[in-house]
Amino acid sequence: MKQTGSRAKWMMVSLAALSLLAAQGADAAEEGLHAAAVKFGIWSGGQQVALEKDPVVIDGSTYVPLRSLGEALGKQVEWDEWNGAIRLKDKPEIAAVHTWKTPGTLSGKLKEGGFSGLLHLPGDPEDTFYTLADRGPNGEFGKDKLRTFPDAGFVPRIYKMKASGGEIQVLETIKLHLPAGHTDKVTGSAEITGLPNADGPDEVPYDVSGTKQLAYDPDGLDLEGIAYSPADDTFWLSDEYRPSLVQVTRDGTILGRFVPEGMKAMLEEAGAQTEIYDILPAVYAKRIANRGFEGVSISPDGKYLFTSIQSPMAVPDKKTGEASRALRILKLELASKKVVGEYLYVAEKAESFKNVKQKDVVISDLSALSSSVVLVDERDKNAGEEAQIKRIYRADFSQATNLLGTEHSAKLEAMSLSEIREKGIVPVAKELIADVAQLGYPYEKLEGLAVVDKNTLAVVNDNDFGVAGYDEQGKLQVKDVPTELYLIRLKEELH
Repeated sequence: MKQTGSRAKWMMVSLAALSLLAAQGADAAEEGLHAAAVKFGIWSGGQQVALEKDPVVIDGSTYVPLRSLGEALGKQVEWDEWNGAIRLKDKPEIAAVHTWKTPGTLSGKLKEGGFSGLLHLPGDPEDTFYTLADRGPNGEFGKDKLRTFPDAGFVPRIYKMKASGGEIQVLETIKLHLPAGHTDKVTGSAEITGLPNADGPDEVPYDVSGTKQLAYDPDGLDLEGIAYSPADDTFWLSDEYRPSLVQVTRDGTILGRFVPEGMKAMLEEAGAQTEIYDILPAVYAKRIANRGFEGVSISPDGKYLFTSIQSPMAVPDKKTGEASRALRILKLELASKKVVGEYLYVAEKAESFKNVKQKDVVISDLSALSSSVVLVDERDKNAGEEAQIKRIYRADFSQATNLLGTEHSAKLEAMSLSEIREKGIVPVAKELIADVAQLGYPYEKLEGLAVVDKNTLAVVNDNDFGVAGYDEQGKLQVKDVPTELYLIRLKEELH
């Protein structure tokens, strides 16, 4: 056994060196070295290793893909593009899967679901979590892709749940509502909806048939993330619409909504009953539709809140944003409710993967480990065997450039990585913690992320309430897609 371990270690070190040398193939060619692709089998543990590329022989030496060999030997391989480094770690494993087997009924064939964030409170049992549903079931009707709301009366909500024995059990459902004495414009009660806020910045809402336009709700929310503030025992939620941050009490009472500068007047004019604070940078109003704030997390000491934009914004326009890799993460000081930082997070390069578009490489959730280190859930739009980016990164802000209030913030998405380097901008440092796609994760939306302990992460999928589009007759299609919580056991402790 000792000899086998030594051999595996030797192979990994040698392969790392060989791959780095292989990356210099162009230089070798210029120096007159001969390179040729070869085909031969490589076996590990009695099974043939599937190589992403054929081996290459350069000047008599054989070079093989490090990632394929590393994964065959139980290693997780990461290429750090910004620093030009390769990291190898022991591969995590799936420790448990828990399924919501008895979701409640909404309307028609629709069931509850749509989990879009995840939270574990340190004082709670390890199997207890909080999550939330987004704006409710919605679809795209016809060639114009009209935004439909099959359950227009859906109330955004928080769930307290228990995940054990292979099942998810909802312990409490907390529906969001306005403070006493306030009435929502659409519902006529204190409860709010998941409908868009206003004509112009938002999509036009339609009923399930795609023929009747619905009313806008200036207090409507499309919730995506959940965090907890120990200082005042409140939840902070992230919303895609404005984008905004929403503070609520344990019983779901909305205390305030924090929006980009210039948005308060629009919401109040539309009839919003929520207390509005326009303290966020005005540039965030340029978010691409349905790509607002996604992740939110509060540092364990309760001092700072982090929130991430889902994808690059329309700065200066949508086309530029969809081609950009520049994702933004804001940092707020909770005591003063003041934004104190804005940082660049560089998304993975879509061209390095198969059938991945840059606009679909997004951040889905955050989980803060400290006041300067945050776990980031980064994913693509693919599912099953086609999925390639379902990753949890450790993002270190300690050496990153604070862009808040700088000229660079106003044009970040329009800057190439070379321009970013030239300007001396340092993004948050990324370190791969778990490549969840390599663990066989089957869903598109790796949506919620929580830390259970130093060796355990929990993730949950957004099943979109099973909505699967419309058929040729214009009938809503609903599939039985389960909501599941996965526990991932790490071989190395989080820090």
